Amino acid sequence: MAQQMITSVTAEAPSQVTVSWRSGKHTTVDVAEYLDSPGYEKLRDPEFFESAQVEEWGHGIEWGDGELGIDADTLYRLGKEQAGLAYPVTDFNAWMERNGLSLGAAAKALGITRRTIVYYHGGHKPIPIYIRLACIGWETLRLQSAA
Repeated sequence: MAQQMITSVTAEAPSQVTVSWRSGKHTTVDVAEYLDSPGYEKLRDPEFFESAQVEEWGHGIEWGDGELGIDADTLYRLGKEQAGLAYPVTDFNAWMERNGLSLGAAAKALGITRRTIVYYHGGHKPIPIYIRLACIGWETLRLQSAA
């Protein structure tokens, strides 16, 4: 994935940001999960939350002169997941754990590179829906062969 660049951001309390990308597209993302994360408690203050601005160079958004921030790739991935256009990383990681798969074993199971699994597992890239379907299919076949 090419580095996503942000041109503007509008934040609306309690937890919604609308990001404008260099491509001209806009994404609305709910960042509620950050409000309960250690170090991000200040985002619960509506006035502080709504003071979001684009980081220098457009690589993310920030609050309080860089005191808190969320990088562009994470916002892009969350936007895709929330729009139903990507497989949530938490679900993907649960699939790996449920099936006892290492990074290498998951790569072999899905027929993709270990590096791609690392990107997906760490939430560094949106996980395409077809990967979700492949995970379901792999698990279904595995359960059928065990029966």
